[in-house]
Amino acid sequence: MDDEKRMVDTYEVEYAIHIGDKEILFGVDDKKIDCPYMVCNCTWDNPLGIDHYFSAVGSADYLEMMTEFTCRVTEQLETVKVEKSKITVPLKPFTLEHCIENNSEHNLENKVVVIRMERLRPEYRTADKQLVLVTGGFGAHANSRGRAVYTTNLYSGKESRWNRGDILGVVKPECMPDWAKERLIQIQDARQIKLKKYEPER
Repeated sequence: MDDEKRMVDTYEVEYAIHIGDKEILFGVDDKKIDCPYMVCNCTWDNPLGIDHYFSAVGSADYLEMMTEFTCRVTEQLETVKVEKSKITVPLKPFTLEHCIENNSEHNLENKVVVIRMERLRPEYRTADKQLVLVTGGFGAHANSRGRAVYTTNLYSGKESRWNRGDILGVVKPECMPDWAKERLIQIQDARQIKLKKYEPER
């Protein structure tokens, strides 16, 4: 069992709420009489996945810091709501009935797969977050001991790394929505152009 306390500098994290691309933290350091309460943001948007803490504020007033904490949580909720309101495709999530179930014998490279809903944050369990094109990784190959699967999200174009077990299966051709077909062509064309750019001259 991992009983290690989460610390931000000398502050022990008492409350942490993760919404969207940020986590809001409330920390306490009773030894700091003049500033025992701290609120900050945290993200992991970097290649190594290391915690990045920023926008920290502190005070000796508990209510002031708790108000700051709840305001940031509310602000992040509104940000995610606005993001979702701008999505122009159906959000109904994909389930096993839409897939050829993932197993170790399947080669996933260059195929459109579905990310398992439970591997996504609750606010992101929607079709635009689930459909990805597999672009590489040892875990993409059949009967591989590797787990890493590199992907490009069909809706956003964002590149990510997943584990083989995070993938529900390959989306069935008849279940692929029109928007995904269009985006797949665009992404594949862009990848071809990029590959030709780096081909050595003969």
